[in-house]
Amino acid sequence: MINSLITVLTNFVGIYLIRKFVIIFLDDIKPDKRVEMIVFGAFFVISTGAYFMFHLTYVNVICSIVGISALVLLRTKSVKMYFLVTYSIYFLNLICDCIVVALFVDYQEGQEFNQVFVIIEDFLIFICELVTEKIVRHRRKDDDAVQNIPLILVPLSSVITVLIFMWTNNREAMLIAAVSLLIVNFLVFYLYDIVVQTASAQCENELLQQQVQVYQNQMNIIMQGEGKVKSLRHDMRYHMGELQYLIEKKGKKDALSYIDTMKSFLQNPDEIVSSGNVEMDSLLNYMLQWAKRDLKTVTVNVSIPENILPAFDINMILGNLLENAIEAARQSEEKMLEVLVSYKQGVMTIDIKNSFAGELRKDRNGFVTTKAEKERHGVGLNSVKQIVEKYKGLLKIVTQENLFCVNVILYLSQF
Repeated sequence: MINSLITVLTNFVGIYLIRKFVIIFLDDIKPDKRVEMIVFGAFFVISTGAYFMFHLTYVNVICSIVGISALVLLRTKSVKMYFLVTYSIYFLNLICDCIVVALFVDYQEGQEFNQVFVIIEDFLIFICELVTEKIVRHRRKDDDAVQNIPLILVPLSSVITVLIFMWTNNREAMLIAAVSLLIVNFLVFYLYDIVVQTASAQCENELLQQQVQVYQNQMNIIMQGEGKVKSLRHDMRYHMGELQYLIEKKGKKDALSYIDTMKSFLQNPDEIVSSGNVEMDSLLNYMLQWAKRDLKTVTVNVSIPENILPAFDINMILGNLLENAIEAARQSEEKMLEVLVSYKQGVMTIDIKNSFAGELRKDRNGFVTTKAEKERHGVGLNSVKQIVEKYKGLLKIVTQENLFCVNVILYLSQF
């Protein structure tokens, strides 16, 4: 009876880990939660029932491959990815199974063996899952998203604890320890997933709120401009009459001065950048208004086409760099910011210089944030690096006394 309960528990945890493996490899597509839970439940019920009914290796293999295939097909339609992910996950599980059987079990076909060894197998799969996740995220240049390697100590210490209890020859204590540790491992990993998802959702929500503020700010700028144009159009006949009078009676100099006054009236002090590219203009105007309020010197030169792509990635670079630069410049005595953005023949160049005060800290990965909430800051430059690498570009950072300079080159013609 106890072995049967442990079988149900270990099979549930094993399928949970298979689902985690699928998400590691195929996290771009989010399937319908209800459908995924139905497939998960069917996989669990069928595989558990097949084990109790047959105790045959080939039946377990078929159930595993079919179940993994079903979870994979929810997230990809690519035949290549289907075979790659399905059999990679299966063989990782098979390797863990073979290790446990080779070390602890004298297995014979059709024979039921102590399920404590299956718990040890689940611990090994936990470790494989963590290592695989770290490797895959690293290859995707997504190191900041997952810092999970210390979690390996949880299943590893669990394996050691169970083995110690096995050597004591106390079967009851061994069962209680093994089951308890398996539940603890499951809860730790489940809560870890929830924390990661919550943090990701919070970041997305903060980004969305910032985008709303950016576009609201740009809309206000546009509305102010339209209001001035309407006012000027309404009074145009008076202005034309005044210009005619100045040209005829006063001369060219007075007429040009009057035209300059009209031009000044049309200018919007909040519209710092007006390239015609709505997405980038919105972000730059929002960030640079913030800079002009807090800094003494803000120099801007932006020359980009209206239809430059991809605007989202470029805005990610500009947003992160400008936020860091403005924050650093605010804390300096000079309070200086210089922004240069240009585009020519498929090559985009971004140069941002700012004054800073205090010491810069570096580690092997680059500059380290000096802000109090380190978990919420210091990731800007890493995000920039990832996007620059995506476009086979260049990122150069130079410091000169109290001046911090960032140069980004993106090759956009191929995208």
